[in-house]
Amino acid sequence: MLSSLTIQDFVIVDKLDLQFDAGMSVLSGETGAGKSILIDALSLCLGARADASQVREGSERANITAVFELNPAAQAILDEQSIDCSEGELHLRRAIDSAGRSKAYVNGTPVPASLLKQLSETLIDIHGQHAFQTLAKPGEQLRLLDDFAQLGSLLEPVNQRYKILRQAEKHLQQAQSSQNERAARLENLHWKLDLLDKVGPKAGEWETLSADFDRLSHGAELIEGTQAANAALTDNEGAVLDQLSHLIQQLGALASRDGQLESVVKNLTDGEILLREASYELAHYIKHTDLDPDTLAEVESRMALWHDTARKLRLPPELLHEELALVRAEIQGLEEGFDVERLQLELKKAEDAYTTAAHQLTQARLGAAKALSTAVTQSMQSLNMQGGQFVVEVQPGPASATGSDVIEFRVAGHPGVTPQPIQKVASGGELARISLAITVNTVTSTPVPTLIFDEVDSGIGGAVAETVGKYLRQLAGNKQVLCVTHLPQVAAQGHHHFKVSKDIASGTTRSQIRRLDKNERVQEVARMLGGVSISEATRTAASEMIESAGA
Repeated sequence: MLSSLTIQDFVIVDKLDLQFDAGMSVLSGETGAGKSILIDALSLCLGARADASQVREGSERANITAVFELNPAAQAILDEQSIDCSEGELHLRRAIDSAGRSKAYVNGTPVPASLLKQLSETLIDIHGQHAFQTLAKPGEQLRLLDDFAQLGSLLEPVNQRYKILRQAEKHLQQAQSSQNERAARLENLHWKLDLLDKVGPKAGEWETLSADFDRLSHGAELIEGTQAANAALTDNEGAVLDQLSHLIQQLGALASRDGQLESVVKNLTDGEILLREASYELAHYIKHTDLDPDTLAEVESRMALWHDTARKLRLPPELLHEELALVRAEIQGLEEGFDVERLQLELKKAEDAYTTAAHQLTQARLGAAKALSTAVTQSMQSLNMQGGQFVVEVQPGPASATGSDVIEFRVAGHPGVTPQPIQKVASGGELARISLAITVNTVTSTPVPTLIFDEVDSGIGGAVAETVGKYLRQLAGNKQVLCVTHLPQVAAQGHHHFKVSKDIASGTTRSQIRRLDKNERVQEVARMLGGVSISEATRTAASEMIESAGA
């Protein structure tokens, strides 16, 4: 529910601070006084487009703040955005500077205007005086019927299954339309695969081959060098190990006379052990190493195959094993894509799932169409359209995200007349009344707590106007209703009354909105009844009208 609205420097309003209660609140005033300014300001807080012209002339910026009681749907959105709402109130603020730039805030947190729009769907439903113009749109007729029947739980699976259906159709179409392109791509990939399979590259193999080639191509040098080193250690006259052994014996004898030499003898002994181990390793290397020319030829041949394949594929040799994996994966994907039969089966499965969900939705709509037709037809009788009839037709249509139905509102304004599409009803007054009848019977299904009617009573009067007022008051039994009206019969039905007035001082125009007390309210309804000159009889009539409404 809307608790308060604060407006500052907006259009011709310098400052307003309005408090709202439950029930039906009426806003009235002279033509041009700015009755719709409140609706426009509230719309900005709910994410409407901002404009520099909305800033009061001479002001730097306009500020509008709307405070709502928090409801579970809005609470869920705030929780998702991690916005604090511990105080149980929802503060929406919109600031617009003179350059047209705007900022939006929710409970003091800066947010995009799109979040205000998202929240607005849980807070307020606004019905304008030209609402009947949208009734001619099939999409709006479908929305109204679904809202009336509260079919959200059936719409969601239809929407999801429609997406799956469209995806299945797309995959099959792509497979069928691009088979030639895929065939050419597969031919190229199989050529690559044949080249790579001949090589059979494995991760790390190229690095091993390169190391082996470097070793084998220097085989003679390696053998000659290692043999010479081993001979120097053990075989040659005056071998290093023989000399070291003799040296250790000499110093060992001297160390028995001077203990300071013992560490020297120990280090030389350790060195002798290491040299003998090196000699053993050299001997093992010379005896067992594979450095023959045949092995080198095999490595050279394998490296040549790698080089040739890499050149044909325009890749570094070390990447051949990765290319093999990529080629195999792409071939698998394309060959699966060629499985048109499998894709056709998947499409049939998606079609069956969608048809089942859409059929359930259609059955629910058929039942809701009868109920809405009956309810609106009954309302038309009290809106001076005796004998009129309203019919909601549900016809088969193409598959879509909202089902496979075409909804059409048909109306007969008089008895004995065949119902025609609502857009063909000639009378604007009839359209306004039918629109109101539909609105009254559908808004009760909306979950939002606040309903705003901006001169929806335009084009009607007399007893019909009184009926309209009673309808709106009836809605206020479980919804908060705000109504901008120029009809005294409607204004008299309100629980609360606000008057909009316009003052001109020093060449500046300002609009004011204030809540009326009981006597002021009688005066205002009398003005709406009698115009500029208000007689005592008119005041009496106004007072009786208000009292009879129970306001």
